[in-house]
Amino acid sequence: MSALAEKLIPKPEALPADHSEIRSHAMQRLMQHGFPDTKTEAWKYTSLRVLEKRDFTGQTGAATPLPSYPISASVLHFDHGRLVSDLSALPEGVRVSALPIDALSLAQYDERYGQQAGAFQWLNLAKFEAAWDIEVSGDQALVIATTTSSEFNGDVYPRIRIRVEPNATLELIQDQRDEGQGLVNIACEVELAQGSRVRHFIHRQNSESVWVQRTDVDIAKDADYRVVAFDRGGRLTRHDLKMRLNEAGAHGEIDGLVLLNGSQHVDWRTEIVHATGHTNSREAFKMLADGQSVGVFNGRIHIYPDADDSHSDLNTANLLLSDDARINIKPELEIYSEEVTASHGATIGQLDDRSLFYLRSRGLSEADALALLKFGFAAEPLEQIQNDAIKDWALAELKEVL
Repeated sequence: MSALAEKLIPKPEALPADHSEIRSHAMQRLMQHGFPDTKTEAWKYTSLRVLEKRDFTGQTGAATPLPSYPISASVLHFDHGRLVSDLSALPEGVRVSALPIDALSLAQYDERYGQQAGAFQWLNLAKFEAAWDIEVSGDQALVIATTTSSEFNGDVYPRIRIRVEPNATLELIQDQRDEGQGLVNIACEVELAQGSRVRHFIHRQNSESVWVQRTDVDIAKDADYRVVAFDRGGRLTRHDLKMRLNEAGAHGEIDGLVLLNGSQHVDWRTEIVHATGHTNSREAFKMLADGQSVGVFNGRIHIYPDADDSHSDLNTANLLLSDDARINIKPELEIYSEEVTASHGATIGQLDDRSLFYLRSRGLSEADALALLKFGFAAEPLEQIQNDAIKDWALAELKEVL
C-alpha cells in the first residue's frame, strides 16, 4: 500500500456505520486500484506528492465567516465540510434532506467512478460524514459556500445532490474559499428535470489545501444548464466536470477561467456527453499562468451512436505569462454518429509585444499595460454570466486580481 493510501484510507472499523455495504464496496475499490499517479492517463500532468508529504490531524480551527454576495439568495454554508446553516430559514421552494445514496446500485457506482482515475470519488463515498439532497422548485437563488480556516489540516468529504424540478429556474453560486493545508474532497451532482434552467457560477480561491471535486450534471428534455467557472488557483486543485445531455432538446454550456501564479497547480477535466440526438453544447476555457505555476485542461466531447443532429463546439485559449509557467491542454472528440457537427480548437501563446508597445506609447506604465491586456483576454468567460449582478461582481474581482 502506498504512503498516501496509508494516510487516507481508513481502517474498516473506523468507517461510519450507515450505508455499510456501499462504504465497504468503495473501500474495496480503493484497496484494489489505489490512487492515481502520473502513469494514469487521466492524471498524467498532476502529481499527488504534496498530499504524500502531509499529516492529517483533523484540526479545523475557528468558524469561517462568509463574504457578502451580489444577489439575494439562500445560503448553505459548509464550514470545514460540515453544513452549519439553519435549514429552517430556507424558502418553501428549497428543501434539504438526507441524500439516499443507496438509490444507485454498486454496479452503477462502478460505471460512474471507474478504477484508479476515480480514487478520490471512491474515497469520498467511503468517508463522507453526511450526504445532502437539495430539491429546488419555482424560481430560486442559492449559494453553496465551502470554507476552511487557516488552522485546517484535516480531510473532509462534502457530498451533495441538487435536483431542479420541471420548469424550475435556479441561480446557483458555488463559492469555495480555502485558507488551510488539508484536503477537501467534494462530490456534487446536479439533476435538471424537463424544461428546467440552471445558471451555475463556480468561484474558487484556494490556499495550501488540496481541493478535489467531481461534478456530475444530468440534463433532461428541453432543460438548459450553463456554468461559468472562475478559478483563482491553489496549491493543488483538480475538478472533474461531466455534463450529460440525456434527452432531445437538452442544452449545456461551459465557460471557464483559471488564473495561476507562484507554484500553484490547477487541473480541469471536462466531459460533455451527447447521449441522444437533437442536443446542443458549447465549451470555452481559458487559463493564464504566471510564475512557476502549472495549468492542465482536458476537454472531451463524446457523441453516442444514433445521436444524430447533435451539435457541439470546444475551444481553449491560454496565455503563458512567464518562462517557467506551463500549460498542458488536450481537447478530444469521440464521435460515433454521422449526422452531427462538432469542432475543437486549442491555442497557447504569450502577450503580444506590439500591443504592449502601443499601450506604453499612449502613456500607460508597463504594469498597467500588462494588466489591461490580461484583463481583455481573461474577461470573456465571465462576460457569459447572464445575471448582471454576478457578472459585475466577478469582473470587479478579476480587475482586483490583475
